[in-house]
Amino acid sequence: MQNEGDWEPVRLLSTAARLVRREVDNKLRAVGLTQERVTVLRVLLADGPMRRAELARRLRVTAQTLGTALVSMAGQGLVEEVPAETVGRSGRWVAISERGQKLLADAENLEQDDSTAGIGPELRAELTALIRGLEPGRPARRAAPLFPSGRQQGVPPLTAGSEPPLPG
Repeated sequence: MQNEGDWEPVRLLSTAARLVRREVDNKLRAVGLTQERVTVLRVLLADGPMRRAELARRLRVTAQTLGTALVSMAGQGLVEEVPAETVGRSGRWVAISERGQKLLADAENLEQDDSTAGIGPELRAELTALIRGLEPGRPARRAAPLFPSGRQQGVPPLTAGSEPPLPG
């Protein structure tokens, strides 16, 4: 078996992401959710009803991927379509339902034990910096190194308050 220290960065990140998602999804199944659904519900709860296209943009997913998830979530009673005249604008709008709000609260209670694969504030800031550095459409910036020992002198780490509205 190949030593993880020899893996290319993409393999390290994708393996870590898969393992973290599995851990989180296993916890969330107890309330009938997944991390993907919790992320959608959090955005809708925080920002209110919005067009599907705007929700997809904020979640950094394609409209097609989001559309598939929303159909399933509507079937579970987690989200609901909002008539355009209710919000005073055209387009297809979606909102979190009462059931979605209840299950989101249940999911957040499960997450309070803070045992998600050891992702503390420093690693979270490093991952946020990496995402910002790689995101298309942003000015070209060098991403912060993933590990503190590689941090350049004089470059402060991101603070929790400076993070973009990322899923999860």
